Amino acid sequence: MTRILFSGDGSSGDLLPMVLMAQEFKRAGYDVCVCGSSEQEKMARDFAVPFAAYPHSYSEMYLERQRTGYIHSIRENIRHQEALYQGEYDLLSQIGGDFDVLINFLAELFVPSIAEAFKMPNLKLFTFPMVVSERYAPPTGLPFISENPVINKLHWKAAAFAARHVFSYTKTLNRLRAQLDLPPLNDLIANTSRFDHLMIGLYEELMPACPSWRAFDYTYIGPCLPRTPVRLSDELEAFLAKGSKPIYIGFGSMHHADGDRLTKFLLDAARDAGVRVVLAQNNSRIGAGVHESDDVFVLRDYPIPHHVLFPRLKAAVHHGSWISTHLAAQAGIPQLALPQASDQYLWANVIWKNGLGPKGVDMNRMRAAKLSAAIERLTHEATYESRAHALAERVRGIDGSTNAVLLFDRLESRLLGKHAVSVAGYANGTARHASAPGALRLPERPAKRVNGTRPDAAHRLEGSAALRVDDSDEAAGEG
Repeated sequence: MTRILFSGDGSSGDLLPMVLMAQEFKRAGYDVCVCGSSEQEKMARDFAVPFAAYPHSYSEMYLERQRTGYIHSIRENIRHQEALYQGEYDLLSQIGGDFDVLINFLAELFVPSIAEAFKMPNLKLFTFPMVVSERYAPPTGLPFISENPVINKLHWKAAAFAARHVFSYTKTLNRLRAQLDLPPLNDLIANTSRFDHLMIGLYEELMPACPSWRAFDYTYIGPCLPRTPVRLSDELEAFLAKGSKPIYIGFGSMHHADGDRLTKFLLDAARDAGVRVVLAQNNSRIGAGVHESDDVFVLRDYPIPHHVLFPRLKAAVHHGSWISTHLAAQAGIPQLALPQASDQYLWANVIWKNGLGPKGVDMNRMRAAKLSAAIERLTHEATYESRAHALAERVRGIDGSTNAVLLFDRLESRLLGKHAVSVAGYANGTARHASAPGALRLPERPAKRVNGTRPDAAHRLEGSAALRVDDSDEAAGEG
């Protein structure tokens, strides 16, 4: 039995797709284990997936220290990365040898060294750009989003320079690699493109491929979102039944310097737009002290079954994570992002560019009038609703977790029959785009649930570039 190690060291949105994939691999007969931050053990338990905890809490290390402000966000991102590397080394150096394959989150910069040390094939899950891309800039947490290839090329070069000479990322990573008897890395950014296959866990329509990605094998599998049927609470059901469809407002695990002030801005904007609100508090101070009424319901419990809730709503206002963006897209509702850090500015731009909602409102430069105008547009411009509904129909049935297993079934013999490709090999063009001569082909498969592949590009699968499950399967969503 092939033993697969999954790693998603980060927030619940980073770990969730790993847990969902591991659940599907386990059902398919593979031996699995998921590694994640210590406070995420309950998530794995809820999905009946074996879990090994890193010796740190991502929430305590990073999320609880988050505040608005560009400098603060960048500084905290730099500070917590080195501690992550050490914790990942401490666990994975002990258990890595027990597994045959490593599947990890693309933004984990140290974890692939474990695959290299134990000579395991390494598959990575892409949920935002961490490979050099002329269409997308690196997720620096700055509000400068451009599709100009020259600008983005300079942005990636600046990120590589900073990783090597300004920050201590590379020094720390190479110290840990030396303990694994691995050679040092000179370019941390380029090393993110080292893998045996890249699974893009996104809707291709929202994040199309770049020509530069022809340098490696990749497949769009679609987002890994929960499909478990969950009942909403009686109190929330009663609120939904009381009146018009409300909007959702929630920011995942993000924290804010003045939650009370932000709450006032949000509720005032919703009142001005004439819409009711489901306000998700999560672990922040959003909604603290708010008394529920016929117009406002505060969700104080976590996790939230977004995949069940979102289709019942008029629109969603969120922080601009990949998972929130895809949950709203899947539900077919308009959305507005209030980005604060990391890749959130990119997703805010994706939402606006695709006509799924207004331009994002920067959380670091929040103005009440601008927020009010954006929520007014979100809830009253019919084009957002029609475009969101049309997108949901086009991506209907795409299930990234199921597709990951189907893809691995076809990759397994090739992956386990060869050694991992070296960094030098990738630099010399050894790794190939899935449509290159001699690269992997995903042939048509007669199984009932799978559409065949297009003959012209193996990484582009039928419909929205991902395999689809039958309509009779459960709907996808987030738990």
